[in-house]
Amino acid sequence: MIYCFTGTGNSLWAAKELGKILGTPVEGLIKYRNMPLECQDDMVGFVFPTYMGDIPWIVKEILVKAKVRTDSYVFLVMTSNNGQSGRSFQSVDEALQINGGHLCAGFDLQMPGNCLISSAEENQKRLAQAPSVIKEISETICRKRMLYEPSGKKAETGFVEKSYFYGTHSLKRLTLMKNFRVTKDCIGCGVCASVCPTDNIVINGGKAVHKEQCAACYACLHWCPKHAVKLKVPTLSKRPQYHHPKISLQNVKELKEGEVS
Repeated sequence: MIYCFTGTGNSLWAAKELGKILGTPVEGLIKYRNMPLECQDDMVGFVFPTYMGDIPWIVKEILVKAKVRTDSYVFLVMTSNNGQSGRSFQSVDEALQINGGHLCAGFDLQMPGNCLISSAEENQKRLAQAPSVIKEISETICRKRMLYEPSGKKAETGFVEKSYFYGTHSLKRLTLMKNFRVTKDCIGCGVCASVCPTDNIVINGGKAVHKEQCAACYACLHWCPKHAVKLKVPTLSKRPQYHHPKISLQNVKELKEGEVS
């Protein structure tokens, strides 16, 4: 099984492509927010984006409760704007070790970003190169090559809060990056609420209202049909919309419910 979390569809596309090659189904991670993820498969994969050099907080909350077999071959694919996943491999390994699992292989996949702005030319180049990278990743996975040496370090109590991603500096940056404004162009259609993985958005008085459990996935920004969701950060206030050209709004909605068509 391959488990996926996505905002723009980059990770979902990668997971689906890997699933086709490996003959493995894909499932959404978010459905396991309220129930433990237990997988007895020989091979278990995770595909999701890198946020500020680590894994998304919502993914981390799920993985610390996840249970996979000690002898399962567990692989991780991280999508990111710069092709670097920071301490993500270590975070996943530490989280899985809480319940006896461990990470066997980790891979970086550079894609158009959901936050930092890259040019249209850069985006097209990354999208064009991605299939060949996925093929290389799949070949490594099929051979079950060990590309990550488990540290043997188990996460301590408070792992989610104490990790690098939640250090004082990073937490301030993350809080800033979760500040949105909704413009007068909002028509209250509810698209943003339907794709929000934490159900953090409600429609009130015909307008979208953001609450306090933002996952920083930016799905609301990128899928809004009126581009009415803007980041308050000055350098990103004019951030253009992007979503993977082969992933639809319906695909993202289905993944939120755990299904992948």
